[in-house]
Amino acid sequence: MSPQAEARVFLSVCEESADVHAAALVRAARQQGYGWRFYGLTGPRLRALGVETVYDFASHAAMLAGVLGVVGRAYDAWRTVQRSWRAARPDLVVLLDSPELNLRLARLARRLGIPVLYYIAPQTWAARAYRNRQIVRDVDVLACILPFEEEYFQRAAGRRGAGGQNAQGRRFQAEFVGHPLFETLRDERPIPETVEFLRQRAAGRPIVALLPGSRAHVVERMLPLQLEVIRQLRTTGHDVYAAISCAGEERRSQARRILATAAAGRAGFLAAEQKTGGPGGRDLGIDLVAGDNASLLTAADVVLVASGTATLHVAWYRKPMVVMYDAGRLLYWPYRLFGRWVITTPHLSLVNVLAGACVVPEFMPFVRDVAAVATVTRQLLTDTTWRAWMQQQLERVVAPLANSAASARVCQRMAELLARRRAAASQ
Repeated sequence: MSPQAEARVFLSVCEESADVHAAALVRAARQQGYGWRFYGLTGPRLRALGVETVYDFASHAAMLAGVLGVVGRAYDAWRTVQRSWRAARPDLVVLLDSPELNLRLARLARRLGIPVLYYIAPQTWAARAYRNRQIVRDVDVLACILPFEEEYFQRAAGRRGAGGQNAQGRRFQAEFVGHPLFETLRDERPIPETVEFLRQRAAGRPIVALLPGSRAHVVERMLPLQLEVIRQLRTTGHDVYAAISCAGEERRSQARRILATAAAGRAGFLAAEQKTGGPGGRDLGIDLVAGDNASLLTAADVVLVASGTATLHVAWYRKPMVVMYDAGRLLYWPYRLFGRWVITTPHLSLVNVLAGACVVPEFMPFVRDVAAVATVTRQLLTDTTWRAWMQQQLERVVAPLANSAASARVCQRMAELLARRRAAASQ
């Protein structure tokens, strides 16, 4: 067995999306014949692949909506990792997203002489650019998933001097590896029966897909706002059919409860009730679709989507969209007072950031006027020229990402770091 096959690789996963991408990374490593032993901070997908768990932060983070709860778990995870590494150091540390914890782990790894690959770069181009100094100092390879990030971080490394060498004298490297989302999207297929069901339910009406997010606290905040947009569309004579994307059974139950609350004051949904002829007048013409965005987005005419990676999912299907996100009351005034000094990008939604222009309407980080969202959605539904233009722009955004092979490329960089470490140890 080769020394690389015996290498111990520590993975740090702090939330569900990172667990998805880390699992793809493990599968790619095994497909390429790397016999590395993976362990670390895991989520359910990594554990299903047999990855040893030092601390399950991802599951705890998914359940915790409060900031203090997450901070407490992060502290527990930090102390657990410290003990683990001092007992037996890994040969390589791979950190995925979540800079609040993972940049601290990068610093610890650097102090212990462990090479670090950071996968899914912190978005310092949008805020907290001061973190670039630490990234260049503590990270060996920064695997970027957005095309412009490679140049951005290499430029930041140049400003650090010495050609971007980090504290151990090794050259910092930032590289665009592709976006892991598109690896799965290429294999995603809509279910024809579901698409047909949605179109039959629409009965000739425009189909508006509601994507309120995958995290419980985001769904709790965003879905009522999206339902209010549907209500306002219907009360102004635009009888649309709507379907809600649910990330899983838990989110389906949550959406059903929120929908029932909306039904309690259903005056704005009367047109849909008459159209669909629901039993007892309780059918609001809104269905739930669990775990099948492929079918929902195939059928949709327009999408209301919470900000985040989901906007790229919508863009993959070239569907016109309105992006909306509300960070909550507690952050409203701090953002109004200090946000312009913290946020450094002119656009906040990922699609617009990649396009470098306002391709899709965005209402974020706060939705203060739902009527404005409804007005824009109404315009998008009725203006075929605008929809066609938006679809063309989405094609341009998706093109550089469509053939991504991020997991395979990250595995190659991991192998290089391990080979470099082995060569240094043999000298």
